[in-house]
Amino acid sequence: MLKKHRELLDMLLGVIKERYPDDISLMIIYGSCVNGTAHEKSDLDMLFIPKTAHGRELARTFILDGIGYDLWGVDWSQLEQFASFDDMRVSVLIDSELVYYATNEDKLRYQALVKEAKAIANSQLTPDLVMKAERRLDTAKQYLGDLCSDMSLTAVGGILMELCNVVCLLNHTYLRFGSKRIVEELSALSELPPGFTTAFRAAIEHTESARGSCATLIQITEQFLGDKKEQLQSDTPDFSGLYEEISSHWNKIRVASAENDAMTTFFAAASLQQTLDDVQESLGVFYPELQFINSFVASNLSRFVEEADKAEVAFVNLLQSHGIPIVRFDDLQELRLSFGG
Repeated sequence: MLKKHRELLDMLLGVIKERYPDDISLMIIYGSCVNGTAHEKSDLDMLFIPKTAHGRELARTFILDGIGYDLWGVDWSQLEQFASFDDMRVSVLIDSELVYYATNEDKLRYQALVKEAKAIANSQLTPDLVMKAERRLDTAKQYLGDLCSDMSLTAVGGILMELCNVVCLLNHTYLRFGSKRIVEELSALSELPPGFTTAFRAAIEHTESARGSCATLIQITEQFLGDKKEQLQSDTPDFSGLYEEISSHWNKIRVASAENDAMTTFFAAASLQQTLDDVQESLGVFYPELQFINSFVASNLSRFVEEADKAEVAFVNLLQSHGIPIVRFDDLQELRLSFGG
């Protein structure tokens, strides 16, 4: 880290400890100052999570010595979006450095999200990642429609970034260096649509024909996504242990509903619903009872819990009808015996 960045960081950490001791959960830095690509004109990328309204006042943008800075305040939900690859700025989380935390609980929560994101990057392609890639491709197509009606280079930028997100998702990875090494990173991916980097460069280097280059990129990326989806669907899905893993979401819904916490109830349900949708898509089935989130009404959480309960029963029945066992133990002694010896 450059000396001026260290001095700025030390000053801000001092401000937090002096003026916001009970208001900030944590602060991380990321980007060029962490990955070693910073130069004299680089800013220091910073993100913090406020606990209180007063803590939110720490956020600000400013120019110092001719360099613009953004002290970025976000909620925990934003980090969760990074961790799940819903927001493809995954490097903000995975490649970050924790420079301040208020409690050990805050630190552990941050570390758990980093672990979650790394697990996705180090695993295999999943139906969930394919679905997210499809959404990104749809957005790129919308940009292409804008480009056809109005030759705007803004739309070109949108198309290129969304298609980068698509191929990264299909490779269960993310861009670590952003625009600095984007073609280099794309070229290093395990799998890439044929001719992708050539058309990608052409869209930038020959803007007069960017529309054609973007259309080509979308076409080859769509074919690539289709091939990956077909390959994934041809594999026999193994959902062993899935219910045991996600059953806590139903309990979270019940507890949050009993406390009249509509926000927590909704987000727990949304996360659970996405998994239920992925399983149904993988198995090629559809059960109306499993679309329980559509019955959510913040003012009637007790009714929503009833629908969630029905969805749980239906999901267990679905798994068992496909020969997927549910592992349950009545007590610790029975669990202990399962380890053998």
